[in-house]
Amino acid sequence: RWTRPDSPGPGSFYLGMVVGTNSLSVNEPGPGESGRVQRILNDKFEQPAKELVLVQSSSLTAASARFHAAVQDVVRRLKAQPNATNIESPFALGNGGRISSDGHSALVQFDIRGKSEDAKDKVEPILAAVADAQDASPEFTMAEFGGGSANKAINDQFGKDLLKAGAISLPVTLGILLLTFGALVAAGIPLLLALTSVFAAIGLLALPSKVLPMDDAVNAVVLLIGLAVGVDYSMFYLKREREERAAGRTESASVEAAAATSGRSVLISGFTVIVAMSGMFISGDKTFEGFAAATMLVVAISVLGSLTVLPALLSKL
Repeated sequence: RWTRPDSPGPGSFYLGMVVGTNSLSVNEPGPGESGRVQRILNDKFEQPAKELVLVQSSSLTAASARFHAAVQDVVRRLKAQPNATNIESPFALGNGGRISSDGHSALVQFDIRGKSEDAKDKVEPILAAVADAQDASPEFTMAEFGGGSANKAINDQFGKDLLKAGAISLPVTLGILLLTFGALVAAGIPLLLALTSVFAAIGLLALPSKVLPMDDAVNAVVLLIGLAVGVDYSMFYLKREREERAAGRTESASVEAAAATSGRSVLISGFTVIVAMSGMFISGDKTFEGFAAATMLVVAISVLGSLTVLPALLSKL
């Protein structure tokens, strides 16, 4: 008998916030020869995140005083940043190769202090300093690019993609379920189970991430996979329970029949998906291994919820 329609989602999510999820390092070695080279670099060489600032003018050349002053303004602003180091002006001795052949473009190079994987958290004030230099010289184009700024932009985009995926997926899913069931409660149950599975998986991923760091895109993968399987498994139950009710069974008997039949289908389906996702471990690539762990976890939680929370919820409703 099912008596408690509780969900582990909020508690697991809170656990993940407390423990913290370890992110995959930008210098994480991959498989094969390239991975071996990266391991040698990690063991033997310092690899600070390098950044470049492009200073470009369509009318002025590097030989002009105004161009020279604009470059020096960028250098001066960078030197005021505590996390910018090894700043090299294109006008310094031996750096002539950082001025384009037509003289309209020049590169200022510098490193971000500390480990390269931490650069994305330190680069924002530096980007702001370059933006201030651009504002001070609007006739020039000034743009920064490098390891730290690229990783920050990618992380920011992942966050936007996750919000966009949620903003699009949730209402579309709810709309389809409303058309399918014709009742708000019945439509809300699959979505509720899927969302709690997603939140629980995102929280619990903090634990395996201590051994297997996760790529920053993993939350978006968990959201989409979790919504898909959570809704799918819930619909197995709801469809069968409705069929049993239409056949004249009582509420309790209908739920038990659905659990005995659709529950078995959910278990087999979930196990099949988990086995299929485990194939990504063969790649030897840490990004895909993280995706494998995340998808296996969210599917396992969806199966567990479908076999326990869902029948309990149906029995209460």
